[in-house]
Amino acid sequence: MNNLQIKPRELKIISVIAATGSIGDAAALLGMAQANVSKYLSDFETRVGLKVFERTTRQLALTQFGEVLLPYINASLDKNIQLINFIADYKHEKSGRVTIYAPTGIITYLARHVIHQLEEIGDIRICLKTYNPNRNELSEGVSFPDDCDILITYAQPKDESLVAYQLTKYSVTAFATPEYILKRPINSPDDLIKHSCILLDSILVDDANIWRFRVHGSEEVRDYKVTGNYICDNTQTALELARNHLGIVFAPKESLKSEIEQGILMPCFSHQEEWWLDLTAIFRKREYQPWRVQYILDGVLNSLRERIKQAVPGATCSE
Repeated sequence: MNNLQIKPRELKIISVIAATGSIGDAAALLGMAQANVSKYLSDFETRVGLKVFERTTRQLALTQFGEVLLPYINASLDKNIQLINFIADYKHEKSGRVTIYAPTGIITYLARHVIHQLEEIGDIRICLKTYNPNRNELSEGVSFPDDCDILITYAQPKDESLVAYQLTKYSVTAFATPEYILKRPINSPDDLIKHSCILLDSILVDDANIWRFRVHGSEEVRDYKVTGNYICDNTQTALELARNHLGIVFAPKESLKSEIEQGILMPCFSHQEEWWLDLTAIFRKREYQPWRVQYILDGVLNSLRERIKQAVPGATCSE
């Protein structure tokens, strides 16, 4: 018995027979002649020395041995499929899914400026998903979703085994429409307490947000508790409310270039008080990455690096 040789093909045939309860139906599903299916089963039972099925006039039923054997067969088939998928993943084939997570504003930026730059992706399916880190994750580190391949965000990963590649630093500050500021002038972050600020639900604390600004002319950073009438679950919605003169929004300056140039939104403070964040790409170590993920990762990083250099001459990215 220790020298018993079992072929994956035999296990697959037994599994399908058990699922259909019929050699004829199993043969149809497998695309085989019924006689060949019967022979595979008979040969297996002869070598093992035990019956897997009891044959009745209408259908096949698993024997007691067959009932115990079937879970082992299905587990073995699942492992075999995993092995095949693993090998296929590491072939240089442009196929399979690559999932990219990012906060709302960044995922919109990727869709608008980056994804169309990826050429010759073959049959790779790029899945874009929104992931807005909460207040705790900003300080304690973001989680890496189970189905995630690439996470682009402005926090460090909680899992230290992941690679955190810093793309650049970018500034976040307060913006409003010229009409809003004309009606309700504002001079410094100290004045925010008098204004309706558009809040983000993900960083909500006691119906307020904490906005951080670096004091003009120094390295000191101060936190300001702001409140307002409107709460959003993403920055894009908050910006739409701000465009309609409903309050002040806290957003990345780089993503609002066109609105600033067109005069739709403007910085609230003349001294450019701002908070600098690290834009970081998080991913598994390359030795654990399927080739399709490496291909898309390299394309995304290269495109972002080029856009950063164009936006900020002399800017660099470092691991």
